[in-house]
Amino acid sequence: MQTKKKYIFFDIDGTLTSHTKRDFISESTLQAIDQLKAKGHFVSLATGRSVFLAKEVAPRVNINNLVCEGGNGLIINGELHSYEPLDQEKVITIIEKCEEVGLSWAISNEDSPVVLTKDKSFVEHMTKVPFITRIEYDETYDFRNETSARRVFIENKPEVIQSINEIKEIGLMVYHGSLFGLVEPDDKYKGIKKMVEFLGGQEEDIIVFGDGMNDIKMFEKAAFSVAMGNAEEELKKLASYITDDADSDGIYNACRHLQLID
Repeated sequence: MQTKKKYIFFDIDGTLTSHTKRDFISESTLQAIDQLKAKGHFVSLATGRSVFLAKEVAPRVNINNLVCEGGNGLIINGELHSYEPLDQEKVITIIEKCEEVGLSWAISNEDSPVVLTKDKSFVEHMTKVPFITRIEYDETYDFRNETSARRVFIENKPEVIQSINEIKEIGLMVYHGSLFGLVEPDDKYKGIKKMVEFLGGQEEDIIVFGDGMNDIKMFEKAAFSVAMGNAEEELKKLASYITDDADSDGIYNACRHLQLID
């Protein structure tokens, strides 16, 4: 019997890719994706990554649909469908408050690994951040004139960050240990819903896979959610189903269990 078409969205890091080896994708995951598409299901990535970082992974799994930028960017059939910018007033307020409390900061205002800052301490402390290849330091840079900020890098001091409400309103992820926090959108489901509606699908046919804290909103809202075995415990509590971890054929085994593939 033909399975009803599903709209399936995969987080990247720790879900589609290994949770122990960055960007490693198992053969079983590739097989599962090929079989899902052969069965007529719609397959997409759903990631907090910027467009350029998401596009590094997409060709390796032969997926050309992406919900990226934490739900703010949509790529359909390889073409940019839409991008929703951050609230620039909130970004400016966040940086003003960072300066008030002495948090180092930088802005990403384009789809690239380049960041801008007038904060010399950011240059001194953040040179080993893996997502950044060039820091443009300009002591005259006026962030209050910024109109295209896509994310804000800030020094990770949790007790101080908690005092800045505008950060909570946008979203925060902490990467690379305790070195820095990344103020970026964290509602992937917003983009998922928009994509499925554009394609003429129904929300009841959405299935999401994830492992991290920035997957919480899509797990709370999706009709069906699959947590990887290596997922955060808080996310597992929200999951419709918990599969094996990303390094133990988790995606393939879940797709078999859900009878999405043979």
